[in-house]
Amino acid sequence: MTGKLGFALFDQMENAGDSPLADQYRDHLQLARLADEAGFTHWFKSEHHHVPLDIAPSVNVFLSAVIQETSTIRVSSLVHLLPFYDPMRLYEELCMLDHLSCGRLDVGFGKGISPPEQLLWGIASDEATAQTEEVLDYVLSAMNLVSKNGLGVLFNYDGKFYSAEGRPLEIAPYQDPHPPLWRPGTLSTAARMGVSTILPGPVESLPAMVAAYRDEQNSDGAGGHAPILSTLRRLVIATTEREAVKIATRAWERFDANLTKLFRQYDLWPPTMVPSFMGDVDRAFQTEALIAGTREQVAEYFDRFESESDLGHVTICPAFGDVSGSEARTTLELFCEAMKI
Repeated sequence: MTGKLGFALFDQMENAGDSPLADQYRDHLQLARLADEAGFTHWFKSEHHHVPLDIAPSVNVFLSAVIQETSTIRVSSLVHLLPFYDPMRLYEELCMLDHLSCGRLDVGFGKGISPPEQLLWGIASDEATAQTEEVLDYVLSAMNLVSKNGLGVLFNYDGKFYSAEGRPLEIAPYQDPHPPLWRPGTLSTAARMGVSTILPGPVESLPAMVAAYRDEQNSDGAGGHAPILSTLRRLVIATTEREAVKIATRAWERFDANLTKLFRQYDLWPPTMVPSFMGDVDRAFQTEALIAGTREQVAEYFDRFESESDLGHVTICPAFGDVSGSEARTTLELFCEAMKI
């Protein structure tokens, strides 16, 4: 390794089994501390509701906990499900998190990939995209306004779903005019906005996507923040390849069950987008969404990644499905040894 790659940690925060939630929370916070100590650039958390895919559905609450447990790593949603929020409350909480972290907050945004979750929250599926765009515009408009005019400025907004009239803005972000943004899932949208994103697929497919992003990129970066292009790899490292593959295969089955539970329950099957490939672990390995092996094998993989992908950043996920706290820690510790970080 040349040491040029940056690394982030993504934590789905699935219900891993029978241990109490308090114990699982402590395990996940420990992973965040280890990543912080190792010099990872970002810690990411997704947001899901009413499903064992997420035992910490209030993303802002857990981001706050991670902020207090770390000192240098940037903390971020991946993503906030924007239609699920009152936009003014979201604005205020994001400003608070930005100050609590002294400017270590990034913000991911999207509508979510799970229509049954939207159904349970009363969000019309045909309006979710428009709501997402409007909540983002509302929040960024407020942040840009207070950046320009200072605290106490009156905020007005007239949208299809949300409105505001004469709302005093008495809190502003720490970062001016707003924190860095992430938009995974839609390369064109991310490129046009000049925001960071997660690119899917094996190493061989990444250079074309990087080139496509650069071709469509309209700015040096939204809010003055240079965008980061990363990719996600769920990862298991063990002392033998056989043991790593065994853990990864078992955990992938649980990951798929957790992700698709509501789709099956509400007869919305098959879903149109399933990162678990509906449980097909062979496809997960083939597309490199899932990597399992020894420390030496993983080091060899990322040597190839660094030389062939055209990316300078990787996001790993050592805790998914029913991976235990100790298994996830082992993966992260061995990964740091393999990468010499």
